[in-house]
Amino acid sequence: MTDEDAELVADALEVPPASLRLLSREPLGDGSVTGFLVRETETIAYLDSSLQTVAAETGFAREDGLRIWLHPADPHLPALAPVAYQGGAGALVERLGLGPLRSVGMIAYRPGRRAILRVDTDAQDPVWVKVVRPSRVDRIVDAHRALLAGGLPVPDVLGWSPDGLLVLSHAVGEPATEVDWDAVALLDAVDALRARLAAASLDQPARSSLSGRLNWYVTRLRAALATDPRVDEIARAAERMLEATQPEPVTVHGDLHLGQLFLSGSAHTITGLVDVDTAGRGDAADDAAAFLAHAVTSAIGTEPSPAADRVWALAVAAAQRWGDERVTALTQVHLLGHALGAAERAGGDPAVAERLLRIAVGLRPRMPKSDLIEVFERAYPRSPG
Repeated sequence: MTDEDAELVADALEVPPASLRLLSREPLGDGSVTGFLVRETETIAYLDSSLQTVAAETGFAREDGLRIWLHPADPHLPALAPVAYQGGAGALVERLGLGPLRSVGMIAYRPGRRAILRVDTDAQDPVWVKVVRPSRVDRIVDAHRALLAGGLPVPDVLGWSPDGLLVLSHAVGEPATEVDWDAVALLDAVDALRARLAAASLDQPARSSLSGRLNWYVTRLRAALATDPRVDEIARAAERMLEATQPEPVTVHGDLHLGQLFLSGSAHTITGLVDVDTAGRGDAADDAAAFLAHAVTSAIGTEPSPAADRVWALAVAAAQRWGDERVTALTQVHLLGHALGAAERAGGDPAVAERLLRIAVGLRPRMPKSDLIEVFERAYPRSPG
């Protein structure tokens, strides 16, 4: 956070800059969206420098294009405020014939991009309300329908509206993060899922490859980590590998990781695949790299435990299985992004950023398992057994 960021928000809200606490910063458009907790009122304010056009302003809009709003009045997500509270969500589920509302809770929110709410009713399973930009809702509905037609285990769309609102059924199975799986068997199941995705008929492009964010990550990390030389070293290595290879487009998830999967009781049959907003024709290496980098970050960023050790072993196995030039390069880009989050996030852990950089700088294509274990152990010194 810069002093100027805090001063802009404080001036707009007429509060002292010291009353603001940085919560988050994410890239958006040509800039970023930075969230602050306003301690005096326990509200959350966002400073938006994306310079993106919105249908209507919901807060303070400056002549230079900067805007400030209070959650949940996100101008990029006009459907969020009406459903963020009990009354609005209750009216929605009643209109859809889903039964009386029992509770509603915000599960995830990325300002300017999307929000996910869990809605519990008298029915056995919850339903999920997803709020996205109005310009994206049609492609997400189309992705669900195309993947369902292709036999992929994605949730049903129970209802949607053109202002950016979708209501989705609950995924079948148990969250993979809560299931006792074997790393090799799980990766076999993920590979089978990726093959089914590749065969699905989906003409729209996937989310832009994360490689497009490389320069943004590098710029922010230079500032956050006092020009750590490894940042540029990692970026140069990733760029060289990406320039040397050209992908053949196939249908991909676009943001595949353990948290997107639901498994059956056998623990190695994928019965649910969620968050297909990013699905489309793209680079198959993006899915492998996203899965691998999320596993690394999950293991590195959590307290030592048997569960964390299992995810560490999953990361080693995934790197050994998928670690060609493109996957290695894209994994490095992902790890830079995760390191940035750890370095900049309020309450984040610079030590986690340091460990992620150690792994990113040590990765090489097609590394033997013994070398991979050595790289990982330098950042995460635990036995793979």
